[in-house]
Amino acid sequence: MTSAMLEPQQSRTAASVAPGRRWLLAGFLFVAAVRLGLYAWANESASFITDFDLLYHSARNLTHGVNPYYAVPEHLRYPLFYPLPAVLLAVPFSLLPMVWARPVWDIAIGWFFTYALWTRGRYALLALVSGAYLYAMRGGQTTPLMVAASLIPILGFLFTVKPNIGLALWLSRPSSKAVIGGALVLLLTLIVLPSWPLDWVRALQENSSHIRPPVMRPFGWLLLLAAFRWRTPEGRLLVGLALIPQSSLPYELVPLALIPANAVEMVIFAMGSWVAVAARVGFFWGMGITSLIPLVAAIWPIQLVSVYLPMLWLVLRRQSEEAMGQ
Repeated sequence: MTSAMLEPQQSRTAASVAPGRRWLLAGFLFVAAVRLGLYAWANESASFITDFDLLYHSARNLTHGVNPYYAVPEHLRYPLFYPLPAVLLAVPFSLLPMVWARPVWDIAIGWFFTYALWTRGRYALLALVSGAYLYAMRGGQTTPLMVAASLIPILGFLFTVKPNIGLALWLSRPSSKAVIGGALVLLLTLIVLPSWPLDWVRALQENSSHIRPPVMRPFGWLLLLAAFRWRTPEGRLLVGLALIPQSSLPYELVPLALIPANAVEMVIFAMGSWVAVAARVGFFWGMGITSLIPLVAAIWPIQLVSVYLPMLWLVLRRQSEEAMGQ
């Protein structure tokens, strides 16, 4: 093949890569701008606390030789629900003052989430404007990082940070790299703090009555219909998410962003997740429901109708369309 024939092909390849990079850069800048805006808004209330705050103080305790499961500051209100791998992940960020550590943490997680979405196509970046993702970002959640680990196998060891969601995501896209990496991370944590598994279980038993599998909530069994599409990653994901214990708050909806296969379907997900977030805000602020158990019970039917059932419909419908096309 002559050089004259290669040049047009190379130019077309470069032209196709450049727009993709621009979309990725635009996604990252959006994540950074929104996170900084949300941080400024959250800081208007001195009482606002994120999950990262808990990991930040736990990481500082760990680096000072203190068992983080027995030294949670009272103002954080909850015990350390996270396993030790999450605390280790927060250690580098704990070297920064909290005023910088919060946005840096979320922007870093947002970048991995953006890059992972970009590997699926530009349409997937619409998940960045979903209520589920922005709610997770404002709360310093690690769920978007779990989605990134699902799409980038080399990051599979991060499933140990949030193992319930990680298990469902691994089930949808099994990876030997994730198993090996996760085993090494767990071995490291046992060296650092051998008692942490028992300490973690004790912490979960203290205040985790709001954590239940969606299948045990009203009409949650409907999600098991996704088992008819078990051979697809999306079907396994929905079944896995239905069976694992979780808080069922809007940030747990982020993994469902892996189900849409085009822009229209992603808009359905994004809009539905905004309905779920609006319900959460409305019940919390409008009706004064502050306890997690009644709050989750109140918003669950809305999440089921606005997000879970539409995603179930997409899972079942897509496979049927593929079968008709064969």
